[in-house]
Amino acid sequence: MTYVAPSAPQSIGGVLDDWLRLFRESFSRCWILALVAAAANAYEQSVLIPHMPPPGLPPLQYFTQLASTYRGPQVFLTDLVFWLILLVVYGGLLLQQLALVHRRAPRSAGAALSASLSRFPQMLLGVVLLLVCVGVLGMIIGVGVVVLLRLYHIVIVALLIGVVTLAIIAAVIYGSVRVQFWLTALIDQDLGGPRAIGRSWRLTRGHWWRITGILFVAGIVIWVLSIVFGLVAGLVGGMFAVTGGTATLLHHLRLVVVISSLSRLITLPLLTAVWVAIYHDLMLRHEGSDLAARAEALAGR
Repeated sequence: MTYVAPSAPQSIGGVLDDWLRLFRESFSRCWILALVAAAANAYEQSVLIPHMPPPGLPPLQYFTQLASTYRGPQVFLTDLVFWLILLVVYGGLLLQQLALVHRRAPRSAGAALSASLSRFPQMLLGVVLLLVCVGVLGMIIGVGVVVLLRLYHIVIVALLIGVVTLAIIAAVIYGSVRVQFWLTALIDQDLGGPRAIGRSWRLTRGHWWRITGILFVAGIVIWVLSIVFGLVAGLVGGMFAVTGGTATLLHHLRLVVVISSLSRLITLPLLTAVWVAIYHDLMLRHEGSDLAARAEALAGR
């Protein structure tokens, strides 16, 4: 079945159906790109394995040593490189799926990655801008807490901090939905990072609850698939007796990591497909409202 994008705004169920159809039809274009991210993820996790605490330690000591493995320049640089690769892969996946929506000729995996790389500076600028916004919010909160501690009793301050924390969590959730489609807008219209964020903010105005519902359902599906792959990885790892010393244990852990990372072959195209499906629906709604406004303006003349 050839994918045909909706030509009119859809219900929540219609958008979810469009999401799954887009994923199925685009998978043959996307799996190689997702494999790049899966391989990078497997390597990232394997970097941590040699530093894992030995089995048999008391729980507190084990988790303390495990947490320490996530510090250090090697781990930081590995994580950074992985997230940069993931950002480029996201761009390539979006290009492939948006090509289906717009009925464009398919690209090869290499061409999609190359086109995504050409947009990488603006993608990185958008990420930095979002991080700066979060950082500024954190600084304002920190200064506010210091001021309150100097002016009020610690009990009152604790209550105020609790209320402010809940408000911040709500604001972060609200804002994350409003900017959810900035990368899709950047790839689709070749916008700069700041303009793409603004584009997402405008498109999502008045549709927050609807978008949240769709993303929640899609998130549950993606989460369940990730859990299934994790269980399969655990079962496969459990089939091998951990004997033969540390070297054998490390080999088994690497096998589990590789199998778990393969979930990205499915979950990454699913994630970008739901972005594209919602984004396309928002575009139809936005353009439809513009046409209605123009018709009313002409009728009033």
